[in-house]
Amino acid sequence: MEPGRRIGEYEVIGPIGRGGMGGVYHVRDKANRDYALKAPIVDVEGNTEVTRRFAREANAIRMMEHQNLASAVDVFVEAGTLYLVMEKVEGRTLTAAIGMGLTPRQTLVFVRQILEGVSCAHGLGYVHRDLKPDNVLLADQGGWERVKIIDFGLVKLVGDAALAFGSSALTRTGTVNGTPSYIAPEQALGRMLDARADLYSIGVILFEALTGRLPFIDSDPHVVMRMHVKVPPPSIAQLLGSSCTPELVTLVERSLAKKPDDRFPDAVSMIASLDAAFTSLDHL
Repeated sequence: MEPGRRIGEYEVIGPIGRGGMGGVYHVRDKANRDYALKAPIVDVEGNTEVTRRFAREANAIRMMEHQNLASAVDVFVEAGTLYLVMEKVEGRTLTAAIGMGLTPRQTLVFVRQILEGVSCAHGLGYVHRDLKPDNVLLADQGGWERVKIIDFGLVKLVGDAALAFGSSALTRTGTVNGTPSYIAPEQALGRMLDARADLYSIGVILFEALTGRLPFIDSDPHVVMRMHVKVPPPSIAQLLGSSCTPELVTLVERSLAKKPDDRFPDAVSMIASLDAAFTSLDHL
């Protein structure tokens, strides 16, 4: 999409990147306000499944309003193509922050905000399915940073949301979606999943932010997925040494449990464990 092109009421300024289901562009409206516009990536023959997934993402973002979720501003159709306009978040990615190094306290502050945003999504029946540091932006608030979760391109509907909007046609057992380094075991196996799959992905983010490395590493993504299913993660206590507490060990190990039933039942429970771990850092 070339700079200067007009899409609806918006002028394209330039590309930002690509999400799970579409290209993302910096656009500006007639009042000179900046936004992020997402357009579905459709092959030359017209990929109707991508279009349906994109429409579902647009609907999900419009339904969710939370300070830790990137919000939708506008959804419109032009020349048969659906476009989603979102707030443009100014700031770095969590990937960049991890690359610069985070203290345990900083890590827990960011992960808590991720959990708060995810709790809102889960409460409405949406499972993100692709949580990773690249999909977590840290919005510059002038001296501090606020988490903004982006890219619901692989969102799965569960519970009442699935009944209301339908998801069976787009999410079939045996289909693997997500990023191998952050994927939950049941997701890697192509099994039915629920919100606890997101909590596992957040556990991987937590592990990486605390240690500066992923729990499972291999050049072959299929090997990484098998490791998520079968291999215990490295000991967080050994990796962190004197910077670790029993409460932090409990938080990490339970979030990375192989079986969903052994994880936290929901984001609220994981937040409670995280707060206990944060408090425990005072006694180091």
